Amino acid sequence: MEKIGNADNLIKEAKSIIDLRYKKGAHSVGAALRTKSGKIYTGISIKGLKLDLCSEWTAIGRAFVEGETEIESIVAVHRKEDGTFEFFPPCGLCRELLTKYCPDALVIFSENEFKKASDLLPSAWKR
Repeated sequence: MEKIGNADNLIKEAKSIIDLRYKKGAHSVGAALRTKSGKIYTGISIKGLKLDLCSEWTAIGRAFVEGETEIESIVAVHRKEDGTFEFFPPCGLCRELLTKYCPDALVIFSENEFKKASDLLPSAWKR
């Protein structure tokens, strides 16, 4: 892993959105992404009865709806019940999404570390 500049602002945005929308048992992870144009989009996790939707998906969906498809960097954080946060690495489905739609995006793992999305899923299946 390497260092990334400007990670603090995205981390702050991810914490802010999940702090605002936190609901025990329903929403506990927040994501923030920056597009190449510099715009920031946020998303939250959504727990369903049969399917859970990760915060990365909702953030990417919001960006794509606005026509912003070039993702530069993304981060997800989990808000614990006590109000503290921890970084949340992408799950397997998120890794597939990132690899397909934004393989050059930098995924933030901490204030000082990131990996390129395409490196998170080696030997990914491609159509």
